[in-house]
Amino acid sequence: MAILINHKSPGIIILNKPWSLTGNAVKFKLNKSSLTFNIETLSNIRKLSNLDKIKTISEYYHDMFSTLNCSSNLAYKEVLGRKKSLEYLNYLKSNINSTTLMLTSYHTDVFKIRKECYEDLSKVKLDGVELETPVYDHSGVTGRTSIKSGFNFLILKKEKRKNIKPINEDLCLVEVDFKSCEPFFYLKSIGCEIQGNDVYTWLCEKYNIPSSNRDNIKRGVLSMIYGANEKTTARFMKAPVSKIKEIKKDLRLGELESRLREKYNDAGFFLNYYGRPITSDNNIVNYYIQSSAVDFCSLAFSNFCKTKNIMPSYFIHDSMTFQCSKHVLNDIIKEKEIYEPYSKIRIPVEFNVIYR
Repeated sequence: MAILINHKSPGIIILNKPWSLTGNAVKFKLNKSSLTFNIETLSNIRKLSNLDKIKTISEYYHDMFSTLNCSSNLAYKEVLGRKKSLEYLNYLKSNINSTTLMLTSYHTDVFKIRKECYEDLSKVKLDGVELETPVYDHSGVTGRTSIKSGFNFLILKKEKRKNIKPINEDLCLVEVDFKSCEPFFYLKSIGCEIQGNDVYTWLCEKYNIPSSNRDNIKRGVLSMIYGANEKTTARFMKAPVSKIKEIKKDLRLGELESRLREKYNDAGFFLNYYGRPITSDNNIVNYYIQSSAVDFCSLAFSNFCKTKNIMPSYFIHDSMTFQCSKHVLNDIIKEKEIYEPYSKIRIPVEFNVIYR
C-alpha cells in the first residue's frame, strides 16, 4: 500500500500578503528543495484534514485591530511592534512545520484529479425546473463529500430522483453505483482475489459460512471491519467466534489497526491508502477504509468519465449520475467493473438508466 504514497518536502513557503508582516509576498526558505507552496495552500491542506486554518495577521490579532478600527492596508510590522511580530512569526512557523510533516503526493497529484471530477458538472432538471449545480466540499474527517451550495442531491429522496432529466433531452441520464465499495476496496487492497461480484457471498464460500440471510452476513462483515467485538459479529453471521477470529486474522484487521494506531500516537495523524492525512482516531480502521474508498470512487469515476467521454451531473457517495449520447448508452452500461489507475483496483458496478 505504501508504494502509492510519496512524502513531499517543500523547500520554499511563500507568505502571501495577508500573512506577510511587510505587506509584500515573502519567501520563507526551509531547505534546498525546489518544491514550493504558498501559505494559503498549506492552510487549505489543513482544512482538508479537519484542522484549523492558518490565520492571517488580521485574523490572528482580530480583537486588537477591531478595537483600533484599523483598515486592512496596514504596515503590520510597524503597528504590531517587535514582540507581537515575533509572536505571529512563531505561530506561522509552528503551523508550517506541522503541516509540512503531513504533505504527500496526495496533495500534489491525487487530490486535484479527485476535485476536478466534481467540477464543470452537466446540468439537470427536476419536474421541469433547472437545478442549481452543486458545489462539493471535500474536507472533513474522512473526506466524504458534502454539498456546500447549489441543489443538495444528497438529501433528495430516492423516488424523486426518477423525475430528474438532462437539460438536453436528446441525452441519456444514467446512475452508476459501486457494489459494496468499502469491503470490496479493502479486500482488494490487501490482495484478495474475489470471485464474482458479491463480496459477501465470496466470504461465506471461502470460510464455509451459511449465506441464507445475506443482510445479516452483510451486517456481520461490516461490523467486523469497523471494530465490533467477535461475539457481535458471530451473532450476525451465525458463525462460531473462532471462525470470526480466523477471518479477522486473514483480513489483517488487527495488523492494520496496530499500524494506524502507532502512526497516530507518534504523529497525531495517519495516512489513508492514497496518502490523505486523517487527524482523528475515533474509529481508526473505519476512518481508514471509508476515507480510502471515497478517494477510490472519485478517482475511478474520473477515469471512467475520461475513457468513456461522458459528463457527470452529480455524485451521491458511492454513485455518480452522468449524461451520455443515446448511441453509446448500451456500450457503457454493459461494463461490469470500473477501474482506478492508481491502485489498479477494479470494483463491480450497477447501472440504472434514469432517462433515455
